[in-house]
Amino acid sequence: MFGRAPPKPAVGLDEVHGRVYGARPREAQRRCAATQENRHVGVFQGSISYTKFSLQGEMPDNYVSAFVRRIRNRVFEPLNADDEADRKWGWCSAADPFDLDLDHEKIFFNSYLNLGLRLDRWAVPSVLLKAQLATAKRALLEKKGRERLSRKEKDELRTAVTRKLRRQILPTMKVMDLSWNLQTGTVRFWSRSSRMLELVQDYFSQTFSLKLMPYGAYAIALRENLPDKDLRRLETLEPAVFHTGEP
Repeated sequence: MFGRAPPKPAVGLDEVHGRVYGARPREAQRRCAATQENRHVGVFQGSISYTKFSLQGEMPDNYVSAFVRRIRNRVFEPLNADDEADRKWGWCSAADPFDLDLDHEKIFFNSYLNLGLRLDRWAVPSVLLKAQLATAKRALLEKKGRERLSRKEKDELRTAVTRKLRRQILPTMKVMDLSWNLQTGTVRFWSRSSRMLELVQDYFSQTFSLKLMPYGAYAIALRENLPDKDLRRLETLEPAVFHTGEP
């Protein structure tokens, strides 16, 4: 279980293909710093409000190379106007949300794994969609010489108009940063939105086959490898009230 932190490496995080990945090269640091000037992110700068998690699960062997493969398999894929889905999410660089070509140097920072969770969504203004749909409907009725459209025709018309408008706008983008201390098993996620927390917990589990647990007494107990009988007692505990609400 991740109650036991992964063994602390003597030189870096891991050695893959004869190379030690720990501190990033100076050129990569300069590139990262230049990008940060135009973007406020949680890991490097900006908001200090984050949610803290502990981890539960087994770390794989050679986890650095394994994690790079898993992250690349779930990297963010940009939205397309013809997509049926109106939103997509996936991993991106913590330094630049448009950098999707992730490798060791962009992911690992000494004993930390840093990523951005990017969420893009089409946000076509409802007023504009309604107006364009009404215009397209009138044109189609005139062309067909009819007074009404079938339900199927209405659905197809709405899809066509929506896709046309999508090509004229850019999707909205939201990026929440994640920083994972690989030595302690502590994960910080720069969001407090319940919807975003649910998303990152599910996507993190899909990517790393590890479970994110809200940081607290039970998570600490798991990390310290308390006996099962003590863990069962913790499961039955309820919060205690230390005030009555009166001055």
